[in-house]
Amino acid sequence: MWNWQLAIAERYNRQFILDDLLLEDSMVFTMAKEDVAKILQKTNYSFAVQKLNFDDIYNSAIYVTQAQIIKILNRKKGFLFCKDNCEFKNLELIKKIIERIANNIKNLFDKRYKNCINKEVFCKTCDDDMLDYNDALTIMIFEENELELKALKNKLNAEYLECILPLLKIEKNESGNSQLCLNLEGDAA
Repeated sequence: MWNWQLAIAERYNRQFILDDLLLEDSMVFTMAKEDVAKILQKTNYSFAVQKLNFDDIYNSAIYVTQAQIIKILNRKKGFLFCKDNCEFKNLELIKKIIERIANNIKNLFDKRYKNCINKEVFCKTCDDDMLDYNDALTIMIFEENELELKALKNKLNAEYLECILPLLKIEKNESGNSQLCLNLEGDAA
């Protein structure tokens, strides 16, 4: 499997990577998207990938991350630098950026921050918006669920009949008509 982080770290120098991070269509941010999604999937933030519009959330995190990078480069301190003003190697730098993007997405749902998105309200809204009954996939899912319910109903009916049939017997009533009777004595034929 191709390791994009290693490929970029070996091919480009630190300054090129930092300059790329400030671009609107950053190669590193584009490549990091899947890795960030994997990190979130392994945490209790998997809803951000599964239920929400991850593209929009990722773009918001990129915007915040770029602002942080500009601030850090001006101060020459922060997550791009280690203590005592040393610099991370390129691969470590890329991994730090991926972690920072994932943390910025998590911070979008943290109530300690003023820009917090209320996860419950947002997920409910997204769930409501996703119920488009004209969507082919939704229709296909509903049809599949309906078939599964019918199969379950038929199975339960068959099990019921299997249990009840030995208890039933046909008897003639006073007027000579046949009727179905429940034999509770257990001498079913």
